[in-house]
Amino acid sequence: MKHPILSAVLFAFCIPSAFSQNLLDALVAPGTQAVVLGEGYGFCEGPAADALGNIYFSDGAKDTIHFYPYGQAVQKFADSLDANGMMFNSLGELGVCEGAAFQVVAFNPRTKKKRSLISNITGERAFNEPNDLTFDATNGFYFTDPNYKHRGQETLRKEDVYYVSNVGEVSCVSTVCKQPNGILLTPDDKFLYVADCAGKLIYRYKVDGPGELSDERLWIDIGAHPDGMTLDTQGNLYLACGPAGVLIYDKEGKKIGTLSKEHGIPYASNCVFGGPNFSILYMTSVDKFLGIPTKTTGIRSRHVELVP
Repeated sequence: MKHPILSAVLFAFCIPSAFSQNLLDALVAPGTQAVVLGEGYGFCEGPAADALGNIYFSDGAKDTIHFYPYGQAVQKFADSLDANGMMFNSLGELGVCEGAAFQVVAFNPRTKKKRSLISNITGERAFNEPNDLTFDATNGFYFTDPNYKHRGQETLRKEDVYYVSNVGEVSCVSTVCKQPNGILLTPDDKFLYVADCAGKLIYRYKVDGPGELSDERLWIDIGAHPDGMTLDTQGNLYLACGPAGVLIYDKEGKKIGTLSKEHGIPYASNCVFGGPNFSILYMTSVDKFLGIPTKTTGIRSRHVELVP
């Protein structure tokens, strides 16, 4: 005969876990494993999807950017000094944070020519190590400026978050983080997520206009070091957290589950959705580039130009 109190205790502990697992299973089918699509990199980062769902990713350790046309072999795209976070703008350009070059640039994916979006404020080095960026609908962008000392550079200023308007005006918009890293706007430009890697926290802001933030909130205390991030069309937030894998939270900040070693993901530095239907979650994992099929769809690149 079951003891009624013990049964109640077991029920209380088991149901939340089972419920969480069901939520994760609704996004990634049980037993699904990530596939290695490329390997042999120094330390890859910054995956970005073009309008067709093809993926570009960086290898800052080897100063390169690579291109993965869906279903084909990974190929080198261009040289880029300490390339890190990347994203397409609505012009079809690939924005790239070149950390140790202390600048953010934009590549034309057809010609591979690049132009500087921001490199300094006063004519001298102005930033620590631009790490990640996110474009808004006006082609202005937010970027994080920590200092991981990839090339041994000293910290120039406090590690903060900046906004660069579409005419190149720069403003500091967030100073709360110990070490800001991943950053992402929602597709409607209404909210901005910022990852504090050292603080193991995610902050969320309300966006009142380009470069205008309010309602600063500690959104998630994740207990792991967040790096890059992405969203699916349901508003779920996917956080790449190094050896902890990819932690997934719903739009209310409640944890859904984790994609980690048991899914073939030993490490995740960043992630993005891509593929023909934007249903494949691609991840950078130290020396490897991974992809795992999902049952959801991710947010798409802002630009509509078909990039070959």
